[in-house]
Amino acid sequence: MSNLRELIDKITEFGINPKVELTDKTDVLKKLLVGIYSEYLNVEFELDETDYDDSPEFNYNEIKENVKSNFTDLDWYSTVLDLNKMEPYVEIGIGDSIDDLSDIIKDLLVVKWKMENTSEMDALWEFNFSMKTHSEQHLIDLLKYLNEKE
Repeated sequence: MSNLRELIDKITEFGINPKVELTDKTDVLKKLLVGIYSEYLNVEFELDETDYDDSPEFNYNEIKENVKSNFTDLDWYSTVLDLNKMEPYVEIGIGDSIDDLSDIIKDLLVVKWKMENTSEMDALWEFNFSMKTHSEQHLIDLLKYLNEKE
């Protein structure tokens, strides 16, 4: 979990600090996203059934404004809604890379809070749950967008 904590600390910085000083933020971001995804694919935990306090509500709008400040070149993108449909005309949707990263950071801030205030197993369960139900698709879409943007 020590590598996960380091990855979370680095990526959440983009959502809590409006002026992260790095020379190539996009490359750093891609590496952090891949690291987070690798941790998710390899996470192992046991269910902690202790009744802990709920995490605080992290302000999405503040996170989003900080992400915008750190990544002024992130934008909207198009995406195929069902990759498994093999038809001449597929349905497309619109994605928002700022929203993707903001949602990922918000979910990871909850994991970070649990690392500091509950238990390792509870934090790992939260990480797995939030990735499986929400952040994984944002992460994949954002990586694809960043790759194709170059």
